[in-house]
Amino acid sequence: MSEKLKKYIHEIEHLKYSDRQPIHASLYENKAMLSKIAWDIHSYNAKKYYKKVNSDHNSTLEKYGYLTGVLNKDDTKLLKEIYASCKKIVLNPLEFDSDYVYEPRENLHEDMIRINNYYEPSDFFFNNFNTILNPLKKILERENQFYWKVASCRIFEVKPNKRTQGFHKDGQSHAIKKMFFYPNGANKKNGSTTLRDKFNNEIIFDLEPGSWLIFSNSLCEHQAYSSESASNRATIEIDIMPDFTTDMTLNYSGINSWYPWFPISDSVYNINDELNYKDVYNRNIKRIFGLCSLNKTNSYKFPCELDDFYDESSDIFKSNDVHDNDMNFKDIDNKDEKNINKNNSNTLDDIETGINDIANKKGLLIFLYYFIKIVPLLIVKKIIKRIR
Repeated sequence: MSEKLKKYIHEIEHLKYSDRQPIHASLYENKAMLSKIAWDIHSYNAKKYYKKVNSDHNSTLEKYGYLTGVLNKDDTKLLKEIYASCKKIVLNPLEFDSDYVYEPRENLHEDMIRINNYYEPSDFFFNNFNTILNPLKKILERENQFYWKVASCRIFEVKPNKRTQGFHKDGQSHAIKKMFFYPNGANKKNGSTTLRDKFNNEIIFDLEPGSWLIFSNSLCEHQAYSSESASNRATIEIDIMPDFTTDMTLNYSGINSWYPWFPISDSVYNINDELNYKDVYNRNIKRIFGLCSLNKTNSYKFPCELDDFYDESSDIFKSNDVHDNDMNFKDIDNKDEKNINKNNSNTLDDIETGINDIANKKGLLIFLYYFIKIVPLLIVKKIIKRIR
């Protein structure tokens, strides 16, 4: 069953824009909310564990939201060779693994194509990039205050553009970090990155060849800075995620794959009590579909992640006790009858929405009370109006 569901998810999420179905949006939005909950908990535990076993808790990255550095001469030369070994490709936004967070929106895919050129990671990249990462292992652990793994990687260049994407946050899990390596440096002439740090200071980075930048891409607003001399800004991006041990294995599952939806991966260890990777995966894929039947989209829309906060004006937590509202029935009746009369030409969808709103806000018992009391009055009024 789970293999069929996994295949079904892959097919649904890889349809052309024009063929997409409502279940696509439901899948994305439910996975996104579950993912943020799971990653927040995992990230908290990973940071807590790191702090417990390490005494150095000072972090420039945590304080300002970014950190820069520069490679030595040999590693800078290797970085340029790695970049040069990768061949330019046409962006395929459907190149992602359904177990990974991906960008689903066509308008952002168009921005990615307009702003960047993309490259296929080469064998030389996979065989040699850890030579560059290894000296940074401890620095990245300390600055992130967690052990880390490579979530994804991509190689691209920013093209000269009059208009980039604009300042934005990526809306990913807060612990996920982007790390840019600049083979030819980053500055106004060659193209750079603009970032607003945690103190809202705006920085256009001026970095020499072989430099790197790591930043909190979902906490700090940022945008590409287009070259002032019609140059392309070469970039190798490594995204990192928290864990309980550091593993620098380069993970690549497609140019539009960013990080796993959930902080779990297969293990070489034998995990018992139905908690091995396959058992957990199978149970959770069924739970996701169960949620899609509760929180579903009836017509297709581009999926988006729901807010990280609830609407404070919502009265979802107010008492729906009938006795608490006895003294207000007259006022409520008059108000709702006027609303129903005002909207008596509504479509069926509008009526359904209105009924759901009343039931959610007032409670089912009070809704039934309104229905029994008000609807007959409306019918009688219509009959009288026709007789006249």
